[in-house]
Amino acid sequence: MSKKKDTPYYIGMAIIIVIFGYFAVKNVVHYINKDKVVDSNRTEDRAPVADKFLYKHGKIPDFKFVNQRGDTITNETLLGQVYIVDFFFTSCGLICPPMSKNMATVHDELKEYKNFKAISITIDPITDTPEVMKEYATRYTDDTRNWWFLHGEIDDVFELAEKGFSSYIKKSNDPAIRFEHSGNFALVDKEGFLRSRKDEYGNWIMVYRGVEEFDAPPQIDEIVEDAVILLND
Repeated sequence: MSKKKDTPYYIGMAIIIVIFGYFAVKNVVHYINKDKVVDSNRTEDRAPVADKFLYKHGKIPDFKFVNQRGDTITNETLLGQVYIVDFFFTSCGLICPPMSKNMATVHDELKEYKNFKAISITIDPITDTPEVMKEYATRYTDDTRNWWFLHGEIDDVFELAEKGFSSYIKKSNDPAIRFEHSGNFALVDKEGFLRSRKDEYGNWIMVYRGVEEFDAPPQIDEIVEDAVILLND
């Protein structure tokens, strides 16, 4: 092919390259303006990782209780924290000891995160004064900086358990038992929303098993894994 005949070919290729380069640069500028330039394989305006794996249920209702050190704790106090909640009472001889043992495991796994709290709320506030709960805490841990045992008016506790955590609590007619309650743990994100994963059938759960139920093991590893997702998000 002669040099003269090749000229239109090279001109056409040059035009294609110029057009391609124009649109490539325009696309890069568009993404810079939208804050979508990839940094370390992650985009700046990505959706939170937690939203992909954990369902966001309702927001926890307002509450105001006192912890074992006498500090007032509210839902506002816990904003910015990821926390795991259970309901217990210190004189419970059935499921509360294994619940507290499992909460101690959760606490030990996560206590180094500055934005983590373990929250145990008594359903027997008449007996479980802050002083009583402070002694109870020593049975399970020697470090309660991130594990708070909360005390409040019984009606407020029952209402919070039912409306905030769908947790079963009832006074028992059996004086030896005194209270009936579930052994669940609940996970709350930094904005105060209840969070959970899917079960083995692909259905969203609401709470995690804090103790063994009907031969199903407690979901300690699961709730720790999900708390870490929220803490790192």
